[in-house]
Amino acid sequence: MEFIWEIEDMLRKNHLSLPFFAILTTLTFWVPKEALAISIKATATGSSNPTPIVGGDLQNGDFLILQNPTVPSLPTGDGVDETTDWSFDFSNDSNLMFFPVSSPLDSAILTLTLSPIDSGVTTDTIGVPGVKSINIPSIPSIPAVGTTGTVSIDLLDFGFTSADIINSLDPVTNTIPWLYQDDAIISFAELELTVESVESVPEPTSILGLLVTGAIAAGIVREKNKKINRLTEQSL
Repeated sequence: MEFIWEIEDMLRKNHLSLPFFAILTTLTFWVPKEALAISIKATATGSSNPTPIVGGDLQNGDFLILQNPTVPSLPTGDGVDETTDWSFDFSNDSNLMFFPVSSPLDSAILTLTLSPIDSGVTTDTIGVPGVKSINIPSIPSIPAVGTTGTVSIDLLDFGFTSADIINSLDPVTNTIPWLYQDDAIISFAELELTVESVESVPEPTSILGLLVTGAIAAGIVREKNKKINRLTEQSL
């Protein structure tokens, strides 16, 4: 409280004007902003060596390997001429309730572990069904046929827009559908979406602003009361 009285006394003694008070208060209330990154992440896992079946689809952990519709007699799960479907489910991410879906994404990092089985991998694609896909050869460091490796890319650098991704996020199930086709086994996939959110940061200047404003208001009221009292005494 003593600090407030000192400010008030200083202002009164120096006969500072109300416009100056306003300027001082405005400057005092100016509070810096801080950009905070908010991310949500979803993963899918499966075996890098599932046991193939003949006839029907094969569930490989979180991945569904679809039967070849053209030649149903071909094995499903051998990594040749087959499509793998899955969903990125963000439901269990604690940041989901705070994630601003109306804000543009700053990054959309896709991490993928795959085992190319056939040389046809050079014609493979990956992406959101019916929205956008990426040609596998355009992704750096794709593992060689017969090996397993992990790659990571920012989808925003590969033709996807923020709207492509956010609009694919189902608001009810909190999932984004995904697929890979058609000459590799997918055993791990992760999608991390990040938005830079601007948030106010409490600063000492904001506290000082409140003190100054309070001191000004209290001082003005007291000065008016004193003048009223003097006028009342003089009239008696």
